[in-house]
Amino acid sequence: LLVVTTSGKIASCPLVGSGAQKATCSQLSVPSLPSSFGAAPATAIEVKTGSGLRVMVATGSRVSLLELHVDDEGSHWREAGSVFLPEDAQVVAVAATHDSLLVTAEDGSAHLWHLRANGAAVSEGASHVDVPTFGSRRKWQSACLLPSGKIMRLASTWQRSKSGASTLRPELLI
Repeated sequence: LLVVTTSGKIASCPLVGSGAQKATCSQLSVPSLPSSFGAAPATAIEVKTGSGLRVMVATGSRVSLLELHVDDEGSHWREAGSVFLPEDAQVVAVAATHDSLLVTAEDGSAHLWHLRANGAAVSEGASHVDVPTFGSRRKWQSACLLPSGKIMRLASTWQRSKSGASTLRPELLI
């Protein structure tokens, strides 16, 4: 498990054992992401090409695909490509594998791109956009692509208890 911190550092958090519920994270010896990305939604993945590390980070309706480049001057991040959501979309989460990028917007829509080996998107527009048909009162947190091709979303909703207190409850939706 790779994690991108709000300060732009990349950490590795290996899960030990099949039922592991805790992980000990350690910062990787790679440069932090450029400060221009701030605390934007991001994800990191290991790839078999280049330096072996790729990061996808969202700013506004744009998602930049960065690759760690190593040369005589050391290592630095360079843009391998970018994709765009509709202008009014606000990105809440980014998830990726070596060949796909899934971006969750504030309205719960999930935008999927297929990626080439070099990290560039196969097409300019999302190859698939999945819009939830259930409840606009949810606060969408993230989404992931299941092996079946279906999209699973994490959301939260306010629910009132018998005592009248409101609590934020998580939901997994397929």
